[in-house]
Amino acid sequence: MIERFKLLLREMNRGIYEKETEISLSLLAALAGESIILLGPPGVAKSMVARQLKNAFRDAHSFEYLMSRFSTPDEIFGPVSIQKLKSSDTYERAVDGYLPTADVVFLDEIWKAGPAIQNTLLTVINEKIFRNGNREMHLPLKLLVAASNELPAKGEGLEALWDRFVIRIESRPIKMEKNFRAMLLEVKSSLEVKSEERRVKKQSSAAEGKVNSTDLFEDTISDEQIGADVSILPAEYAEWSQAIDKIGVKEEVLDAISRIRKALRAVNVDEAAERRNIYVSDRRWKNIVRLLRTSAFMQDREEVDICDLLPIYHCLWQEPEERDAIRSIVIRSLFAPFADKLVEMKKALAEDIQYHRVRKNPDDGRDYEGEIESLSDGLTSLERQLGDNLFVSADDKAEISAYLRDFYKELAFTRQDTMKLYE
Repeated sequence: MIERFKLLLREMNRGIYEKETEISLSLLAALAGESIILLGPPGVAKSMVARQLKNAFRDAHSFEYLMSRFSTPDEIFGPVSIQKLKSSDTYERAVDGYLPTADVVFLDEIWKAGPAIQNTLLTVINEKIFRNGNREMHLPLKLLVAASNELPAKGEGLEALWDRFVIRIESRPIKMEKNFRAMLLEVKSSLEVKSEERRVKKQSSAAEGKVNSTDLFEDTISDEQIGADVSILPAEYAEWSQAIDKIGVKEEVLDAISRIRKALRAVNVDEAAERRNIYVSDRRWKNIVRLLRTSAFMQDREEVDICDLLPIYHCLWQEPEERDAIRSIVIRSLFAPFADKLVEMKKALAEDIQYHRVRKNPDDGRDYEGEIESLSDGLTSLERQLGDNLFVSADDKAEISAYLRDFYKELAFTRQDTMKLYE
């Protein structure tokens, strides 16, 4: 399974530069049934992320809209059906081609939408339900990607909608010159090409009267086809959703989440004198666990492992300036059992040295050298697992390495201290 997703992510990133985090976490959100918001200036490929997600799903329908303060619910959810109103005096919207019938939705400048649109989106995002007249529609929505160049204004009742976007990412312009030049010369990705080929083929088949249920939905696919086209089938998506629900969560993961939750009550941002209390709702924590289960499933694990946790810092910040501090909290929480073990060992070692307890034979006392070696191996193993995680960025790996440099120094000093037992 993991090789399938690696290939899919590679194809999705083709032609879009320095957006690996946005695309990988958008795919994660889509499979988990959650939503994502991208913060950044115009022209940094935010809409392209949503379009690539649409191409990742076989025969998916998309809906895009640029919000303004003049936008109406009719433009998003469909106009009122005059025919229904005349024939049966029923107030219903003609939703075909609008958000209620879309698999992937992209809403730009989300905070400019009026209260009527935003209030409807609360139910759409959280429950995948749209009330059309006197009936409820269960939506095919897999992912809603929102975008804005600003945070929601405070004091205007936008907190509930902001909380619905479980993953939050700052999207920035291309930094590296070579990537910028490559972007200028890039052509369509293979996913876009295959999607276009399928559309044209079906149009031709329809014109010739050759369309059948298999052509329309393609619920089965051969191994050869998978090798050529890695997009996700509707049947696969439904099957995977059920499988994700069965993924277990290790106790050590729950312990780490508790440590992170506690640490968020006093976050030091930019070395400010006053620490911030970062509020994360219970609903958000539950949605985060769903993301973790999805991450484990996509990487062929039957349980959520500690290495799945790092990307959740994208789900925890309220303002972009808090992101790096929260990432540091998450990293420290992942390695907290190792840090606690080192502190305990150093304390015991200091006591042994103080009382001149010479223990040359491990059977006669504590095997400090063996414990240090085991601790070092554990750190190396977790670093490697984090590095192999599909959703850990190069920047994340650099932060982990920086944190572990000091850790390994402490281990080296402790190893030197053990020699004092034999002096």
